[in-house]
Amino acid sequence: MAKIKIQNIGPIVDVEMEINKVNVIMGPQSSGKSTIAKIISYCQWAEKRYYLSGVFSTSTLDNIINFHRFDNNYFNENSLIVYKSDFTQFMFKGKDLRKIEINNETFDSYLEYKKKKNIYVPSERNFVSAIPNLRKYNETNDNVISFIYDWFSAKRIYLKKNPLPILNFDVKYYYQELLDEDMLILKDGKEIALRTASSGLQSITPLCIVLESLTKDIYEKKPPISVMEKDNFEKLIIDESVRRTEVEIKALIDNRTYYHGTNFIIEEPEQNLFPETQRDLIYYLLEKLQSEREHSLTISTHSPYILYALNNCMLGGLVFDKISEEDTKLIKCQPALIDPQKVSIYEIRDGKLEKIQQDDGLIGANYFDQNMKEVMDDFYVFLKYYDDEE
Repeated sequence: MAKIKIQNIGPIVDVEMEINKVNVIMGPQSSGKSTIAKIISYCQWAEKRYYLSGVFSTSTLDNIINFHRFDNNYFNENSLIVYKSDFTQFMFKGKDLRKIEINNETFDSYLEYKKKKNIYVPSERNFVSAIPNLRKYNETNDNVISFIYDWFSAKRIYLKKNPLPILNFDVKYYYQELLDEDMLILKDGKEIALRTASSGLQSITPLCIVLESLTKDIYEKKPPISVMEKDNFEKLIIDESVRRTEVEIKALIDNRTYYHGTNFIIEEPEQNLFPETQRDLIYYLLEKLQSEREHSLTISTHSPYILYALNNCMLGGLVFDKISEEDTKLIKCQPALIDPQKVSIYEIRDGKLEKIQQDDGLIGANYFDQNMKEVMDDFYVFLKYYDDEE
């Protein structure tokens, strides 16, 4: 399990967390949720680049600022990022995040590293649904542009002959390639352009399309590699061929050539969605993780419905074996059940993280509960006088 430490970056004062299979960072606006998610995304990308090409990027600060659109004022002389996985450890420090340490755990762990797809899904994802002629859009290479590339790659799979159902909306999506138009087939058979649909559909459709592609379709083809990756790969094979068996060399080739899982990082999955759909989206996300593939999911959120839906899946993971056959038929989240030990849920306050799970892994007291109490305080005061009005 990878670990990350972040200090003195933007609103973050001091954060340490383990990166589990599922990670949730919750809290109010401008509290640092997205800052943590973006840095995790960058570190996972940097680790992959190192293992595939043999070198670390020398422009760390530029990569973070440009790709994830950070402000330069986020960093100072006391800024620190430390990332440690089962394979390597590296550290960046200071206003320019100069790399000051890299340490491979063992050479065997280097050989065991498996290539993964990393994707950051920004909160601006409905941009790809609403803007026509998006193929002409040309800006700097940031996380929005990166998502656009993944979106175009994924949606070409879903043509009119094989449209994709979108959650509980009673609609199906397909890509009309000749007109470069994203289409929705409604329940009554009518068709509309995605750019004219509701904000909820514009938000959820790109997310579902990319998720389908990155949990299924990318594993059916060999991804392209750069010249630097090819050179490093060939050197590694030559170095190891004298002391590795044919089976080990084949595993090494497979580990470096094909994707073995996807690291999803999603900002505000609840965006523009009704509570029922937020619930169904979490069930859908967790169902996609139920695979032999080594997928992981990190989300930032300020929705209590996301939290409650996740808690259902964790509680079900604890008790499902005890549930009667009759009650089993009533459970909507059955395909999404998960062991709570594979989930980490954090609350951010004043630039620091606090884990909000009980010993059994279920959710304990948290920010949302406190805020709901504060919302209801006025109601209970007024309620004392309501009978008098009657």
